[in-house]
Amino acid sequence: MKATAKLRDYWWNDSEFLAGSDSGFHRALRNDLEDAKDIQKAFLPKKDLSIPGLACETFYRPVQSIGGDYYDFVPLQVDRWGIAIGDVCGKGIGAALLMASLQASLRAQAMHAYSDPSTLVADVDRLVLATSPKHLYASLFYAEYDAATRMLQYVNAGHNAPIVLRWEGRQYRVFRLEPGGTPLGLLELSHFNSQALQLEIGDVLVMYTDGITDAENSERVWWGQERLEKLLRGCRDCTPAQIVGRVLDEVLTFTKDGPQRDDMTLVVVAVKDQDV
Repeated sequence: MKATAKLRDYWWNDSEFLAGSDSGFHRALRNDLEDAKDIQKAFLPKKDLSIPGLACETFYRPVQSIGGDYYDFVPLQVDRWGIAIGDVCGKGIGAALLMASLQASLRAQAMHAYSDPSTLVADVDRLVLATSPKHLYASLFYAEYDAATRMLQYVNAGHNAPIVLRWEGRQYRVFRLEPGGTPLGLLELSHFNSQALQLEIGDVLVMYTDGITDAENSERVWWGQERLEKLLRGCRDCTPAQIVGRVLDEVLTFTKDGPQRDDMTLVVVAVKDQDV
């Protein structure tokens, strides 16, 4: 059985809970949640998205019907793409509303020409700060990929550090794209730093939210970033889909099919030769 099927079978969500109630109120609420779930699904990129020079695979599973995790692939100028992943603090409807606002703000700002992605993220931060309650904020990793040069320029606003793996002969290198700023909507005055990484054919970029690494077993032990990186180091020559499947299988084995406690998102991007 595939890992994604296991997730559907074993991990609880609020729709399944509400399905046990037949009151008019709960039926209406259940219908509203299903509508919201469909709308949130429509926000996510299409599975058959084609980006020159990249092979992509994604997994998204909210802990409830809707959630606050976010990922996106945004077409920019010719041969350039924006790649984003974010995590709104909290769960459920409030987090989902802020996630929708974050996506709309980022896509609106991406329509303008920016000399540096840090300026774009700073503008998105101001929009999120102005339109969200003070107790809600969001981490965001935003990168711009140039397909012609394979240059990745990125800003990490308080998000779990994405990982780039590069195999060189029998050796491997791990690049952690560490935060260079605070989460969005958290502080009145924030500063964001952009960095750049020259990608090579065969590199694999793994982005995730803490629902992956903070998955708990029955002893309340987290799966953790160390286990994630150890697994990824053994994924040489794996496709992005295979990597996603292996991560989810390992998480399920570790948690022994226990309840999902946080929204989970995983995005794996492999750099390939455009001529292949």
